[in-house]
Amino acid sequence: MKMKDSQEGAVLLYLVLVVGLAAVAMMSALATSGYNSFFDSDEQVRSVTVRNHLMGCVDELLIQLNEDADVAPVSVQTLDVVCPVAFVNEGGDNRSADVTLVEENISRSIHIEMTVNGVTVSQFTEE
Repeated sequence: MKMKDSQEGAVLLYLVLVVGLAAVAMMSALATSGYNSFFDSDEQVRSVTVRNHLMGCVDELLIQLNEDADVAPVSVQTLDVVCPVAFVNEGGDNRSADVTLVEENISRSIHIEMTVNGVTVSQFTEE
């Protein structure tokens, strides 16, 4: 009996292996991008939450200044957070304040330049 050395199934086997490996690589890339987009969207939600808390602190600072023009708080407290404030008296009625908040490894800061009699905000810069 003579053995026949045939390569008929080898091409099909290589084709299946190549297509299978490409499919696994594509599914891995899709899973990784989905995982990364989940964390990016989660970080965006946390960033918006920190910004909203910071705006609450700014509102509270402006309310305090409207009630008493000579107040120079070191921090401002709302129901949710306590924000440190760097307050500078620039002479006359001009003041500037830096309100910062760090929550969950997200840092937000706002620089406000204002006139305190009647509380007129002349510049509002967010970082």
